[in-house]
Order: sequence, then structure tokens, then C-alpha cells
Amino acid sequence: MMDIKFMLLVQPAIQLMVYIIFQATVEGVACFHCHSELGTCNSGKCEGAVCIKMETSNRDNDRRTVQKGCGEKYEENGCQQSIFGSKWISRCICDQMMCNSDKTSVIASLETTSGTVTTTTLPGALKFIISLILVFIAV
Repeated sequence: MMDIKFMLLVQPAIQLMVYIIFQATVEGVACFHCHSELGTCNSGKCEGAVCIKMETSNRDNDRRTVQKGCGEKYEENGCQQSIFGSKWISRCICDQMMCNSDKTSVIASLETTSGTVTTTTLPGALKFIISLILVFIAV
């Protein structure tokens, strides 16, 4: 008799946890998908787990290339910057709708100039933690 009560309590919690995890991995985000050697572009669209914005600039000739698109796997929000000789490369990741536009990247503080990486907490991680708490409460 105790096993039936246990299953009646645990089964819905497990189903909820599976639903939350599945929902976090299925949801996609719309992003700009373009390439420009003029330093700016906000055209084309794609859908993925995250939006990506890469910029390359050459200090020798002031040439600036921008490439935007979608990533299939979730990565933490933030930017990584590297310098290779006269080239400066920035790769930024964000997970909001159209967040890789020229304006929203600056507004979201993804454009860093200190060479540091900015990160934020994964929204899926929070959902997972909440679902684990629900499972332990049900037990």
C-alpha cells in the first residue's frame, strides 16, 4: 500500500521534471544571420539555442568584419576577445530574441573592452534545480 502512495506522489514530480528539462532544450531563439565587411549588418534570420556575433578588426587597415548567426548548442552568455598580431577578434553569445543585433549587443553589455569574459546563469539550470527540489519534496 505504501508503494502505491509513493508512486502517486513521485510519478507526477518526475513527469514535471522531464517536461521542464525537455522544454528548456527544445525552445529556440531567433537571431540575425548575416555577414558584412562594412562592420554592421542586421539582416537574415535563423533559429537556434543561442545567437552568435563575431567581429574581426584589423588595426593595420581599419577593416572590420561582422558575422552573425545561431548556435545549435547552449553556451553561457558573454564575450571572448582575442588579439592575434594586428587582428582583434570578439565572439559574443546571447540567448534572447534577436540579441545579436548591432544595438542590442551594446545594450546587453556583451561588447566588452577589457578582454574579460562576461557570463550569466543558464536559465535551464534554474529550471533543473527547481525540478529537483520538487522531486525531493514529493519524496
